[in-house]
This record gives sequence, structure tokens and C-alpha cells, in this order.
Amino acid sequence: MALSLPNEQCPPALTADAMREADRYTIEEYGLSSITLMEVAGRGCAEHIQAAYGPLDGEVVVIFCGKGNNGGDGLVVARHLLANGAQVHVVLTSAPGDLSEDAAHNLSLLQQLKDEAAGGTRLTIEGLGDLDALMDTISARHPCLYVDALLGTGLTSDVREPARSLVERMNGRDVPTVAIDMPTGLHSDTGAVLGVAVQADRTVTMAAPKVGVRIGEGPVHAGSVSVVDIGIPPFVLDRVAGQPGCVRETTDAAVRAWWPERSHDAYKYSVGTALVVGGAPQFTGAPVMAAKAAGRSGAGYVSCACPETVQPTLSGVLTTIPTHPLPTGDDGGIAPDAALDALTDILDKADALLVGPGLGRAPQTEQFVRRLVRETDAPLVLDADGLNALAGRIDELAEQRDAPWLLTPHAGEFRRLAGGDVTLTDRVRVVQEYANRWGAVCLLKGAPSIVAGPEGRAFAGSIIPPALATAGTGDVLAGQCVGLLAQGVPPLEAAAAALHVGGAAAERYGATHDSRSMVATDLLDMIPRVAAERFA
Repeated sequence: MALSLPNEQCPPALTADAMREADRYTIEEYGLSSITLMEVAGRGCAEHIQAAYGPLDGEVVVIFCGKGNNGGDGLVVARHLLANGAQVHVVLTSAPGDLSEDAAHNLSLLQQLKDEAAGGTRLTIEGLGDLDALMDTISARHPCLYVDALLGTGLTSDVREPARSLVERMNGRDVPTVAIDMPTGLHSDTGAVLGVAVQADRTVTMAAPKVGVRIGEGPVHAGSVSVVDIGIPPFVLDRVAGQPGCVRETTDAAVRAWWPERSHDAYKYSVGTALVVGGAPQFTGAPVMAAKAAGRSGAGYVSCACPETVQPTLSGVLTTIPTHPLPTGDDGGIAPDAALDALTDILDKADALLVGPGLGRAPQTEQFVRRLVRETDAPLVLDADGLNALAGRIDELAEQRDAPWLLTPHAGEFRRLAGGDVTLTDRVRVVQEYANRWGAVCLLKGAPSIVAGPEGRAFAGSIIPPALATAGTGDVLAGQCVGLLAQGVPPLEAAAAALHVGGAAAERYGATHDSRSMVATDLLDMIPRVAAERFA
């Protein structure tokens, strides 16, 4: 059964549609008006700006406002920064008569301040006009900050003029930029750049991060992301987070809830038995790392089954992990019938099974993998060549398998499984779609990795250290997954926890070493440290 966690333990990242639904419910059912939500949003943004870049007393801040509600948020920001002593220069990209109702209301309030002593000469409001002349005028005032309130979350096609040229000029200036809700030009669901996008130093987003700042090119364009609580009830955010394309973000608190503690009377078989099946003459390191990672993740008894040709090598390295030789056939691969017979007793005792690390792609080996998928009832993790053996046959095998399984492909492996023409631009929805189609938990590795279950629940890894960009980290991740599965953690949570712990281990390495120097085996030493420091 899936584990349910409070919103604060797994905060959601929302699509544009989900955010609109949350706004609608809050306005229509909870009684907050749209103008109140805009006021709270803009005031919260101004407070974040003050905290990050203040004090702004006497400093020039330029706010670029579009005609929609994102522009309205910018106008509220202008009013509150003005009240805190900033010199505010507002640039409207459309005529005042074209503004949304709430944005027009806030322009009216701002205009009143301009006309009164409270605004004085510290507030300028103007249209685009000649863009080159405008930017020259702005530069002459030596602004300390740009605020992007042009388009927000509603953009689905390439940025058009005049916003496109304005974004290019903003990016070309040596002035920090804060984006409100979403950097203009960034797709709020996919993180794709739609022609051109604001390169923000900081993004202040409303109620919850949008998926697009977490995936694709979003992290590069959004900069540091902070969230303003605008009064939408947490239960509303929880509910809309179940819509397609939304994800939950992994957290330390979630891992602590998922990762089982050991009782005082625990023994090796009571805390999970895991079996790793892998290895080929040229890839003996992969099953070694996976098996050790399963043990580091808490499985009490880990064993490794491998082709008889490499069993002596693995047994010499895996000093605390027993190895089982599997008969090989004429092509050097694992002989399906004989190997399954040899594994009968071992499979009966395994609480979870990992197939694939370094296994190779000999035809007989691939037949063995497919037989194992059909015949074992143990929770199953498939990685690397275990996945390649399913290419072109996964739909058939999915219909034949009733027990839980977890697939851990990188992008190339995912395309081979799903078909070569699948696109991964909308990563979250694609993973959700195929997890449902295959009846499996699917962990698509990347930056960030996305994991989704058959019913649509999805998580995104929230720790993405560059140290992970090294060969073998996928083997460690797969081993973590099977180690957690063996302890009874459900497949979706096991995958999400493994992502988070692995990221934390790489982050821990980078705190005391140059990240470029990390190799996958370093993770095996870091996992116990972060377990004690963050997840005990």
C-alpha cells in the first residue's frame, strides 16, 4: 500500500492547469477574492525581494509588466517597494485599457500614488515605445534590479514581439533579475524555452513551485526559487497535485518516514533479503556496486547471482555477499532453463530482486530475463540490460506480470522500451503515461529524475548535485531501490527514497571534495554518513 505523507513532507510542484484550479477553488469555494490573492502575492514577492536585495531605499528597481495577472502582481510589487523607499520604474508592455481587470485595478492604485506626494518623483510609469531608447533611459538611471512580470504561467507558444526583444535586452544587461512566478518564455509544465526566456537570478513563485522551474531548462533559467504563501489552503494544493503532470518533491522528512527502522530483535532475514542478478565478463563492477548499495540501504541479507564465468571474480570482491553461479550457454549468455533451476530456492527466499546491472545482451541472457519477469512473484527492479531485454516486448510482458515491478531507465533505455519516436519534452506526463501503461513504477533517470506509479502519483528528485554525472551511479541507485524494496517499502516510495538518499550522498561528497573527482563507489561510503546525519 502506498504511504501517504502530509503536504509539508512532500511539497507539490504544479502545472499551470493545476494552479489555475487551485486559484479557482480558493476564489469560488473558500471565499478569497482574486484581487486579495493578487495583493498577497505581490506583497509577498516584494518582501522576498527586500530580503534578498535590500535595503532598497533610494535604489532604482525596474518592473516590466504584461497585461495579464502576472503583470498585476508586478504592479503590486511596485507599490510595496515604493512604500519601502525604492525608486520604481514601471514599464507596461500594453495599453492600460488592455490590462486584465485586477491588473487595471492595481495600475489605478499605483497611478494615484504617482499623482500624490507619497509617490512623488520616485515612481515612473511608461509604455514600451522605442525599445532601444527605453533601455538607454533605464540604463542611465543605473537600476539595481529588474523584475520580470511579463507573462507568467500561461505561455504555451514561442514568445512574440515586443516581449521577445525585451527579454533579449533584459538578458543582455548586467543587472540581476527577479522573475515573478515563472521566468518569461519558460514553459510552466515542461521547463522548455519557448524561443527565448528570461535568465533570472531568482524566481518568486506563488503557492507552490511550477513544474517547469524544476525540470528541463527551468533550473538554469529560474535561479534560486522561493515560494510565497498566498492563502490557498494546503488541502487544495494537495488535491490539485494529483492532476497529470504534477509531481511531489522528495524531502529528508519523507525519507525518514519511508526508510524502516530496525527493531531491537532484528536479524538478517527479518530486515529484508535482496538478490542481485547481473554481471558479464566486461561488466563485473556493476553488480558489485548494486549489491553493496542494497546492503548500505538496510537489506539484511544480500546475495548476487551471476554467470559462472565471472563468479570467481565477484566472489573475490564481495567478501560479505554470497555469490551464486548461473550456467551459461553456447553464446556465453545465461542459459535460461538451467539458470532458473539453479535459482529456484534462492528466489523463494528473496523479498526483492534486481536484474540487469552489467548483465550483457547475449540472446540467451535476454531470454532468461524475460522468463524471470514472467515467472517470479517477488518485487522486481529492472535496470540496464535487464531493461534492454524487454525492448519490443514490454507490453506483452506487462500483461503477464501481476507482481510489483520497478523500471529504472535512462533516456535512451526509456525510448527503446516505449518506442523510438517517443519524446521526453514533457517528462512528467510521459513517465506517468507509460507507468500506467506497463503497470509498473517507472524511474526515468535525468536531471532531475522522475518516478511515477501506475496510478499517476509522481515524485521528482529534489537534490541534483553535479557529482552524480559519473558512470556507475545508476547501478548504485538500482541497488538502493532493491534494498529498500526488500525491507517492505512500496516500489514508488522505494524509488523516490533511493533518489533522495543518493542525491544527498553525492551532495555530502561535494561538501568535502571536488565534485568532479567523485566515482560511483564513493557513494557507497557516503550513504551511511548521510543516513546518520539526515535520515536517522
